[in-house]
Amino acid sequence: MIVRPFLSSIAFRLPFAIAFICVLVFGLATVAVFGLQRARDEMAAYGLQAFSSLAKASLVSRQVSDLVSSAPFLMNATSPYRVSSESRSVVAQVDALLRAMAPQNGDAAVKGFASGHIVELLETIRIQTMALAGDAESAQQHKAEAAAALGEIATGSGMADADFRRRLNGIVQSASNSDSLFQLGELRRRYIAETVPRLEHAAPDIRVSANDLAPYERVFEAQTQYLLEMFAIRAAVARLHTVSRDLSHATETQSEAVARGLNDDLVSTSNALSRLLVIVAVAALLVLVMAVFSIRSVMRVSRGIVSLSNGMNALAEGRRDVDAPTYKGTETELVRLLEAFSAFRESVERVSRLRRTAEAAARTIRSTFRNMNEGIALFDPSGKPITMNRRVMELVGWPGSARKLPLRSFVSPMPEIDPALLPADRDTGTLGDRLVLRHRSEAGRVTEVSLSRQPDRGIVLLARDVTDVDRQEAEAAKAQRLDGIMRMTHQVSHEVGNMIGIITGSLGLLERDTGFNDRQKRHIARIRKAADRGRSLASSMLSVGSQHPIQPGALEIGAVLRGMADVLEIAVGERCRLAFEIADGLPNVHLDAALFEQAILNLCLNAAAAMPQGGTILIRAASMEADVVVSVTDEGIGMSPEAVDKAFEPYFTTRDEEGGAGLGLAVVYGFVRQSGGDARILSQPGKGTTVELVFPS
Repeated sequence: MIVRPFLSSIAFRLPFAIAFICVLVFGLATVAVFGLQRARDEMAAYGLQAFSSLAKASLVSRQVSDLVSSAPFLMNATSPYRVSSESRSVVAQVDALLRAMAPQNGDAAVKGFASGHIVELLETIRIQTMALAGDAESAQQHKAEAAAALGEIATGSGMADADFRRRLNGIVQSASNSDSLFQLGELRRRYIAETVPRLEHAAPDIRVSANDLAPYERVFEAQTQYLLEMFAIRAAVARLHTVSRDLSHATETQSEAVARGLNDDLVSTSNALSRLLVIVAVAALLVLVMAVFSIRSVMRVSRGIVSLSNGMNALAEGRRDVDAPTYKGTETELVRLLEAFSAFRESVERVSRLRRTAEAAARTIRSTFRNMNEGIALFDPSGKPITMNRRVMELVGWPGSARKLPLRSFVSPMPEIDPALLPADRDTGTLGDRLVLRHRSEAGRVTEVSLSRQPDRGIVLLARDVTDVDRQEAEAAKAQRLDGIMRMTHQVSHEVGNMIGIITGSLGLLERDTGFNDRQKRHIARIRKAADRGRSLASSMLSVGSQHPIQPGALEIGAVLRGMADVLEIAVGERCRLAFEIADGLPNVHLDAALFEQAILNLCLNAAAAMPQGGTILIRAASMEADVVVSVTDEGIGMSPEAVDKAFEPYFTTRDEEGGAGLGLAVVYGFVRQSGGDARILSQPGKGTTVELVFPS
């Protein structure tokens, strides 16, 4: 069974094509030999037929002579009717002559007999004679029109002036008998001279109308057309005479041409057929020899090509046990291909090993480079980018199209980097040692950037997101600072409390004594009032220092916040509006309810103070992992980063002009820290402030 790959192979197609060509050539040669032999026999018979046709050619020649001899009668014809009848007679003779010259009973035309020139001349005579008959009939019609107009003139009586009518009748009678356009023109001028003075502008007694002159006009028009047609008839007759002479001359030489042409054709055809038979036989023999040699060569070469292609495919598939193909032929190209195959196999093995190693290393490097949490970018000594990962563009703040930016333009979003340190075109930059700095974006993200030189004077830029680290460091520093302030506040409040205790004790002793006058009693009352205020201040400082005694209990924050709605609305005033977003199912938190309510009240009062024109204060409560987060958000003027950093410090306030003491947020912070939670502020100038209180559940 023959499989499809074999049918598509060179080993099958080339021998098949050559064999097919050979069969086709032999078939054509056989047909040619058979046809030429038959043609030779037919040419012999055709020669006899041609010589027998000479008699027919002689008969045709006599008929042409009769036609030529009968044509000149038209030269003297003056009657259109006669011209028409004689012309049709000539047409009938031409048709009969053409039928006689045409081959009959399937006979082949003989060279020189009924040649194209004679047929063309006969066709010309026929066409011109038919046109002549048409002109004659048209002339006869115009003559009849002129006669009809003359009859109408003879019977008409529309003109009153008999003498004028007689003159006009004589003119048109002469016009109808004129035989030249010149004479007719002279008569036309006489007619116009007679009629123009008597038209519309003449006196009424001599005036004639156009209708009266219409028959005379038709006579002149008909006679003019008649003379033009007769002129055309004479010209056509002259042309016919010329064609007749040419036809006579052509028929005189016809017999001699036919005989000579047939004899030459027969001799040359016979010689050509003989030569052709010899050539066809030799060509067939050569084709057979070449076909056998070609098929053998192609089959041998195709086997070598198939062997080479199998080896190349095996190498392409990655097989290692591929042997060099064998070829027993002497063709130089295939021998060199076999040598090249051996060298190529060794190169493929070596390249395959190197490629596998390189691909593994490239995959590792590419994966590491793309998936790094840190951004990295490489620039050449002129500051042009070499490569970078997507992370570095995200950290610097560029879209994906920034891969082609030079170094100075690439770091332009970071004003902390001095452009003079970096290379650009011919400027190599002044960067020497490794430079590390931090950039804080408007969104609050902190990026640590490291710039260093490579041995080739290129630049390596490393970037990593240290927002969380920076925030933790800031919060740790802030907590450390606040804790120190709280401890100091506690110590101060304790000492102040002790001193106020001594003062109040002494005042108690003095108040028991009755020997004071009214003025002294007023002074003692002032001292008592100041001591009470000092005790209250010391108590507040204890709250700030997270040392105030608290009474925690299980507290449902959502219910407490909803219960404070009325009090908070009164506290924030009419210009501000409260909104609550309290999640369902919040866990209970162990807090001092009074201190928690005081903290929320302080935050709402601060939010209302930040919105002097009014706005919405949003109170949220939600569960986040193991904590409960309570936040108060306003739409006020916001706070700068410096103010946010110091907001929880005691006696720090941004409302000095309004008399703020700066203890509200400090008390809130102390309460939250004493309750085991944490507090943070999120704010930007002009975008409001959010204070979040985080309590462990």
